[in-house]
Amino acid sequence: MAAKRSPKRALPRLGKLPPRYYFFLNPYSDARFTSCPKCGNKTRVRKVPLVVHIDPGQIMVLIKVCRLCPPCDLLIDHQDELEAWMAAYFGDHQPEIVGNTYLVLGTESRADWLRGLRTPLPPREAFDVLHDFRDFWTFKPAPRWGPA
Repeated sequence: MAAKRSPKRALPRLGKLPPRYYFFLNPYSDARFTSCPKCGNKTRVRKVPLVVHIDPGQIMVLIKVCRLCPPCDLLIDHQDELEAWMAAYFGDHQPEIVGNTYLVLGTESRADWLRGLRTPLPPREAFDVLHDFRDFWTFKPAPRWGPA
């Protein structure tokens, strides 16, 4: 798989905390990336508090099992798992949100996530504890030889 980085941009950061991780939202349901698509090292499983913005104006933080390549600092989340979790949760609580567009903004520390469970954080304070991503990466599968 060939790595493709998004173009350099001088956009302001959303989070007040320093950025963490390069991020890849894996759209391929048949590839689970037990090895890093960039360097080939084995990835590790990590539970990470992901901050997700869902239109219109809904911010949620969920602990999600992701793949992490420590040498590349690449965090990989699987799009099909994330969407299934959001559909199950919002199908019970807010069915009008199911299927809306979303964006994974970054991560939070575990301590901030636990504090938010006890007392919900207002949106302004949620951005104060946000570590946005260094960059978003995409990977395309290598071409396959032979008949399909």
